[in-house]
Amino acid sequence: MRFVKANPNEYLVVGRGGRISNRGVAASAFLWPGSTHVLIPSTQQEATFEMTQESKDSIPLRFKGIIIYRIVDAAAAARRFNFTSGKGHEQINDLLSHVCLGELRAVVAHLTMDECITQRKTTLTDAVATALRQVIQGREGDEGWGIALEVVQVAQVFIVDQALRRQLEAEVRNAIRVKSELSEIHTGEGIKLAQTASERRLQQENLETEREKIRTSEAIKLAQAASERRLQQENLETERDKVRISGETFRLRQDLEREQIEAQTPIQLYRIEQEREVLKQQLEKLPLELRVKELLAQVNLAADKAKQDLRKEILPLEQSPAVAQALAGILRGVQLSVVGPETPLLAALTPLLNSLVRVVQQGQPDATAVGKEP
Repeated sequence: MRFVKANPNEYLVVGRGGRISNRGVAASAFLWPGSTHVLIPSTQQEATFEMTQESKDSIPLRFKGIIIYRIVDAAAAARRFNFTSGKGHEQINDLLSHVCLGELRAVVAHLTMDECITQRKTTLTDAVATALRQVIQGREGDEGWGIALEVVQVAQVFIVDQALRRQLEAEVRNAIRVKSELSEIHTGEGIKLAQTASERRLQQENLETEREKIRTSEAIKLAQAASERRLQQENLETERDKVRISGETFRLRQDLEREQIEAQTPIQLYRIEQEREVLKQQLEKLPLELRVKELLAQVNLAADKAKQDLRKEILPLEQSPAVAQALAGILRGVQLSVVGPETPLLAALTPLLNSLVRVVQQGQPDATAVGKEP
């Protein structure tokens, strides 16, 4: 048994017993006797094509293109191409070039020189790419070539005849110059037109701005007027509500007062009745109180009179020592000589002395009685 191994950029395809199997990239395997294998590169491959073809207006043109592809189905590619000798990619490149040249000739024959040059990346490239994909994908039920196209492009288109090319280049330069001058003229006109349009647009915008300001001002005034009217209306409604509320409040207050009066009337009547009874009792009691006061006044008056009478009776007794002392002071050191029975001085002092003695004798018991008086 042999041992084979593929590199990281190679597919390992093994065939045995009429069957082909792709072991994958960087795969390894032991081969049984009678088995074969092939290593197929998985890297990107490049194919080119180049040809000369007259355009529809009989001008010979040179075309160059490029194709970049890679193998995605190694088993299908191994069935169609011989990779044993290392010429599998050469066979694929040749077939791709032939397909591109055939399709490109058919398309260029129906295009003018200008169309071929201007439509190099569109019409020509799309036609070549479409033809290649139809070929490599195969018919229905066919596995195809096992490759995938990554880039298909008609890279260059140039004129073969040098004199014609110089002439065309001169015409192109003149045309470019004319176009440039016309472009400058058109650009200047465009600038002027743009300036005019800009000025007109600015004027229009200014006019619209002024109109908008006027409309805004009018709208503000209308809004203010409406707001004032609304405020006046609201104030009027508020005043009406206040008046209505005041009326309701006054009516409710009257009703409440009436209800209170109606509710308090029995109580007040009862109170009046009670007060009348009290007053009646007071009127009935008043004469008795007056009688009591009169009696008290009489008692007080009698007591005061008794006190005064008692004071009158006691006053001589209270003053008798002072009188005696005064009399003693008067008669102190006086030597009386009574000559005859009718002496005037003695006659004047005798009643006084008698009266003093009598008062003293009579007043002694009364004083003791007064001291015991309650």
